[in-house]
Amino acid sequence: MRIKLLSFKPSVYNKLLSGIKIYEHRKVFPDEPIKAYLYVSYPVCAITGIIYLGKRHSIKEWKTVYSYDEAAVKRIDNYLLTQNYAMEIVKFEETSSIPLTILRTDLKKFVVPQMYYYIDEDSELLKYLQDNIKTTGKTITHKFDNITSDDICVN
Repeated sequence: MRIKLLSFKPSVYNKLLSGIKIYEHRKVFPDEPIKAYLYVSYPVCAITGIIYLGKRHSIKEWKTVYSYDEAAVKRIDNYLLTQNYAMEIVKFEETSSIPLTILRTDLKKFVVPQMYYYIDEDSELLKYLQDNIKTTGKTITHKFDNITSDDICVN
């Protein structure tokens, strides 16, 4: 499983934390499972949380699948203006927080992701995260066996 550092706005992170966000939408995404550490942007400015992304869906293909639902097609068209794929958020884990000031002190080469970047398996960053990020016990899992048009392109 590849590992990424994904950047989120606080409002999006709060949707993950509440469990209402079940898909992550991006213009480009690999077609493979991903474990992602979450960097939450200003004013939080910290790594906090982990998500596990599963199956990748083509948003364009959803337009055909959900063509019977006019409202869903309209939402899909809006998403297609800026996004191409949706990845299933299989699991979210709330974690301790590592503020940007600490990351920059401890890791001289730390770079805040603009959108995301991959973390190499043997990197200093991954070892640091594995040693310093602790789960809080709050975990949200999503099942995708009863998805309806109401669940598509809503967050």
